[in-house]
Amino acid sequence: MATFTADHNSLHQTAHAVDFGALARLGLAAVLPLAAFGGVNFLGEAMGVNPYFFAPAGLPGWAGAAIHLTLLLLVGLAVGFAVNNNRAVLPWGIALVAAMIAFPFPAAALDSLALALMMTVIMLIALATSLRIAASSRIGGWLMVPVLIWIGFGAALGLAVAAAWSPPFALITTQNAAPPAP
Repeated sequence: MATFTADHNSLHQTAHAVDFGALARLGLAAVLPLAAFGGVNFLGEAMGVNPYFFAPAGLPGWAGAAIHLTLLLLVGLAVGFAVNNNRAVLPWGIALVAAMIAFPFPAAALDSLALALMMTVIMLIALATSLRIAASSRIGGWLMVPVLIWIGFGAALGLAVAAAWSPPFALITTQNAAPPAP
């Protein structure tokens, strides 16, 4: 009589288990910059200082605020993705979020050169942060692209305006005599 043996092959389930802890950390990383901005805005408004948002091309101010808050959310998500692989990204992410939160408050009181220089410093912080995030997380790196585009556009526009209206160009253009009327 022949004996048959059956090998039991277990099929691996195709569904992956959801890590709710990692999802919660990612959600917290996305929401914390917005909560921090809300707290700073609350304190600023209590002291009589309102934020001024960059809204080019005739966009209303609320559109600039919506873009700013969206960028804060993207930075939080990008840092959240990258921190899982490299904790050294966290101080850079905190510095970028702090700079982005602080920027709108003194913006109205600054002249064009100071505003452009402040925006350029924020752009350099964003670039350094993005490089570190992209080295740790591919998704985080892609999330930083809109942030770099928007902040880079603001820095380039600010530097162009500051260069166009700062001496010696402003002195030359304002000292020209008007042509005589025919």
